[in-house]
Amino acid sequence: ATAALRSAGRLRAPWRAAPLLAAPRRVARAPWPVASVRWASGDGYKPPDGDYFPTSAAGAFPDSWVTPEALWDFAEEPEAEESTGDVDERFNADFGARNQAWRQKMLTQDPELFDAIGKGQAPKYLWIGCCDSRVAPETMVTAKPGEIFVHRNIANMVVSTDTNLRAALKFAVEYLKVDHIIVCGHYDCGGLKAAASKKDHSAPLENWLTNIRDVYRLHQEELEAIIDGDERHKRLVELNVIEQCLNLFKTGDVQRRRAETSSRPDLYECAFPRIHGMVFEPSDGILRKLPIDFQHYLRKYKGVYQMYDSEDFATSHEDPGQ
Repeated sequence: ATAALRSAGRLRAPWRAAPLLAAPRRVARAPWPVASVRWASGDGYKPPDGDYFPTSAAGAFPDSWVTPEALWDFAEEPEAEESTGDVDERFNADFGARNQAWRQKMLTQDPELFDAIGKGQAPKYLWIGCCDSRVAPETMVTAKPGEIFVHRNIANMVVSTDTNLRAALKFAVEYLKVDHIIVCGHYDCGGLKAAASKKDHSAPLENWLTNIRDVYRLHQEELEAIIDGDERHKRLVELNVIEQCLNLFKTGDVQRRRAETSSRPDLYECAFPRIHGMVFEPSDGILRKLPIDFQHYLRKYKGVYQMYDSEDFATSHEDPGQ
């Protein structure tokens, strides 16, 4: 019955106190009192003993939340062996073992870590990166949980009409008040290679790649002067990062926060958030900073994109007695 309940997702288990590095002990029980009731309509789950656990509005629901099982519990069961069990059981066992090893490693390094991040987050960094599986930011800079607020999409784009990106940006800048925003591209980027292939990849992918082709168009003369195709791709990666950094400067969220912080030299040493353009080389693991003269671009396009100035906030904090 226990195995049947687990596979049906009806068994839940709260944790008891456990030693710091030990796996929490599981006390198996159903999320509501088990009643020997048979549902004539067949509503609910029927375990081997013949009793039903209600699972719909026709039945009763628990009056409190109960902790789901730890994924690593599946790794400790005989049916989770690699040579046995179904695909899902093997997946649960694999990821469960990984989670347990990671948790123990984190607790060894910082015993108070989970107590701290359980109370909330206060990251200093927003990372805008690519979805590529090789470029996870926490891995590249050995960041702890809670250090980096992350948004990832194909080819690390900052598109003004992307609601997902804009929501993450607004939350990071206005509510988390991050100090730094990193746009990180990477060489051997599949998104950039697809955009440069002059092939219709069909919607919605093609819609997204159009934004990358615009970057190529803006820098076509420079890019086509590069003879080697691999080197041309690498330069496109770099130019794309630069353009996405500039797209950040165009947003009201970034401009407003930078104008506000620059108006308070008594509280901030400079305008925040700072914008950083970087590229990662998968073949050697090195994160490289791009030499970008942002001040040049800001001066050049001030008359086109600037919506906020520090003077807009100067009077909001002045001492009325002065």
